[in-house]
Amino acid sequence: MHPASLTSQFTRSLNRLLSKLRVLGFLGLTSISAVAMDLPAYRSLFVDQSQRPDPRSLAAFDLSVLNPQAELDMEPGHALGNHYYALLDVAHFRNGSHAAMKCLERQVASKPSASDQQTRIVDPAAPQWVSWVVEALADPAAKKGFDGFVLSLGSEAATPAARSAILSLAATLRLRYPDKHLLLDLRLALGVEAVHLASGFLALGVYTREGRNGAADWTPLAEAQRLTRLIRTVQMQGMRVFAVEYASADDRAACLEAAQRLTSFGVLPFVTTTALTGVNLGPWEEASRRVLVLHGWDEKHVGEKSPPVASTLTSRLMRQSLEWLGCELDFRQASGASFLPADHNFAAVILDSGLVLSPDQQRTLAAWLPSLRVRRIPLLLTGMPWTDDTARQLAMQHLGLGGSARPAARLVKTNVVAMDSALLRVNSRITSHTLGFLDLEAPADAHIVLGLHGQDAMGTAHRFDQAFLSSWGGAWVDPAAQAATAQLDLPAFLTQWLGTDRSLPVPDTTTRTGRQVFYSHIESTGFSTPSTLPGFPLCAEVMRDRIIGRSLLPITVSVCEAELRAWLPGQKPGEAERLEHVARSMFEMLQVQAASNSFSRPSQWTPGIAISSTLNERASSARHDMEREIAGSMSYIHRRLLPLGKEVSLMLWPAKAAPSPEALRYCRTMKVESLPAHSGFDPISSPSGSRNPPRLEPLAIRCSFADVRTAAGLASLEKTFAACSEQPLHAMTAAAYAASVRDAQHTRILRAAPDHWIILNKGECRTLRLPVTAGLPDMARCQGVSGYNVHQGQLYIHTMGRARTELVLTKDRPAQHIHLAECSTAVSFFELTPGRATFQVRDLRPVEIVLGGFEPRGQCAYLENGRPYTAHADSQGFVRLEVACRSTVSLQSLPPAAHAAMR
Repeated sequence: MHPASLTSQFTRSLNRLLSKLRVLGFLGLTSISAVAMDLPAYRSLFVDQSQRPDPRSLAAFDLSVLNPQAELDMEPGHALGNHYYALLDVAHFRNGSHAAMKCLERQVASKPSASDQQTRIVDPAAPQWVSWVVEALADPAAKKGFDGFVLSLGSEAATPAARSAILSLAATLRLRYPDKHLLLDLRLALGVEAVHLASGFLALGVYTREGRNGAADWTPLAEAQRLTRLIRTVQMQGMRVFAVEYASADDRAACLEAAQRLTSFGVLPFVTTTALTGVNLGPWEEASRRVLVLHGWDEKHVGEKSPPVASTLTSRLMRQSLEWLGCELDFRQASGASFLPADHNFAAVILDSGLVLSPDQQRTLAAWLPSLRVRRIPLLLTGMPWTDDTARQLAMQHLGLGGSARPAARLVKTNVVAMDSALLRVNSRITSHTLGFLDLEAPADAHIVLGLHGQDAMGTAHRFDQAFLSSWGGAWVDPAAQAATAQLDLPAFLTQWLGTDRSLPVPDTTTRTGRQVFYSHIESTGFSTPSTLPGFPLCAEVMRDRIIGRSLLPITVSVCEAELRAWLPGQKPGEAERLEHVARSMFEMLQVQAASNSFSRPSQWTPGIAISSTLNERASSARHDMEREIAGSMSYIHRRLLPLGKEVSLMLWPAKAAPSPEALRYCRTMKVESLPAHSGFDPISSPSGSRNPPRLEPLAIRCSFADVRTAAGLASLEKTFAACSEQPLHAMTAAAYAASVRDAQHTRILRAAPDHWIILNKGECRTLRLPVTAGLPDMARCQGVSGYNVHQGQLYIHTMGRARTELVLTKDRPAQHIHLAECSTAVSFFELTPGRATFQVRDLRPVEIVLGGFEPRGQCAYLENGRPYTAHADSQGFVRLEVACRSTVSLQSLPPAAHAAMR
């Protein structure tokens, strides 16, 4: 359609529509509410005007009001039933934009903005203004897939002429897009006259507004009263009102109060910062899982580089327990004057034992401590970073510590004087040491977990409360922890230290569909090495014939390109053909997934320089950088070694070099998962030291081809695989496990109401965990939940892998509903109702599946790949099935046979 014809066509239709609306205005409230009823019953609101909104937020909320130019994928949210509205600022445009070009074409009058030189203000009273808005703003938003529009004048005043123009625009949009909803900015002060044109109103700030320096400020009383009167007026016409309030991210009380103010008179609220960048502050409360770890030092202060994160005490000894508790560790090196974060958006703080600070940094840290206490953020001391007298005195005063906090010299004897055995390792001999003994006393109200007493040569007594819990957090100062096993039961101690709501669901990567996860991978070291077995076959051939070929468990095999090409020092030219043939024969096996172990197994991963290991004279590669090591090796494997349909699914980092942050980011840009190549294999050990050991890690076999060089090594690995094959596990590929770990780290958890949670992730991590005391899922009210089971006092929730999972718990006995209890492989549900279920499974072995929610001693009639069968539930209502490795199953719950006969 030619732009010049747009105005005349819509003017004729608009006049007819407005004439009808004048008549309808006399028909009373019954007819007036007709349009408002068309608006879906949204339960949650999200507003984000940034260019790249978080996809997880777009999945979480029923209604999102977004920037029309935002880069987003609406398809996942639309699949969940969510809607997206474009917030159209119909009074402004940016220079050089599409709207600016249309403004010139339409010859719409505009003027420069006094506050922004790149912005121009459009006059809504201009003759071509409606056509400009439709062509420049509404049509592009509609083409992107937005479900509706929000019309706003931005910061411009709503004059009578502007309000009239907005009504004309609204009528035009309803004619042009009858399937799209329309909201009006409440500040336009349009009431009854907009009833038949708009679906509702959006208030951008009722009691709060943007103040100086972008901070939230109170709206003047008169303006707040005017807005509340407008809300009441349009509500009386049966129209719905949505509202945004502003608050500081650090002031949780203000956020809750802002949400309650709006909810109290029927407005659906969203609380955020004045930047409108999608920060969710309420009414749904986002659970913070971030634990700040301060570690290391400033190189300028110490004179040498700070050690890597992996060598810190927190990473070595506490990471596993903290991640099991659902924490996301944020390691922050103590570098520079601004080593402390600007916000307090974290759940807890750990001062690592390796933290070394300058005197100025020590005083800054000491002065920062009260802010943690005010916000009830727990602090854990694993060392005493305050060596400056002034800073140490200030810190001890804030924390209520006694003693000198200095090492006690010349001790002649020490002994244990207090301990809480419930928080100490089981069967661990608790000893006291003179090495590292601090003269440190816990606060008066502290709970002592491990307290020591010492006496020096002069007879002076010293007290060292090595581990304790207090109102501000706690301490675990064990100088021997780096060299020896921790004396504490760390999962139990850290649970008490965090002191958080234990009904919080946390992502769990150790369990899938109710069973412990199993994965395995083989590092490339030793691939071309001859074994000591009869005939001296290559280690790769031994691994293929004796381990991989005899197991149906998924195994990820990594290879090194330079080794297969015979480009490593000492390799002969004729080896390449044989080595590549062996690799191809392994990758052809169904249970084998391909991984790269790099081009040459370099000893470092610094970007931008040659990092490849030493190669022989036949090596013809011109590049030796990080990209060649990663992408180049994967390309080689894909082109030369893999059968049709397979691809490289994992980057297995060489054992001798930890990947740099740049290397990890490079893999993420390639959308390839990565894992470190640990040496050795011991999948049965559990080092937690707990009385009821929690499931802290999956069962994993991490080995290399060199492990089968000898008969003893081969026998050990055969025994390990056989033991894992006999256990009830959920086997997955190493790449799938790595994806679940990454997804768990980025999972967001929002509390919608007591015992009601919204969980957001990419669906790779499909297990949530809570204490069994939190209740059980109400399956009829949950969304995206396939079932649950209980293990060692923990409730494991199985999700369906959707972008949004809605979990509703109940303390009462839940209504009878079929649900998944456990399975040996992934389950795809097509139907899951109280009495019926249809699902599909695929594996290399027969699939074991346990379903709950049947009548005790009842019957289960099911079709497996079209063939009818019957199974019986036990006294707890569980049905155990074993189906073919590729099956589609439809089942129905039936009453016990005796009851059925009586009917």
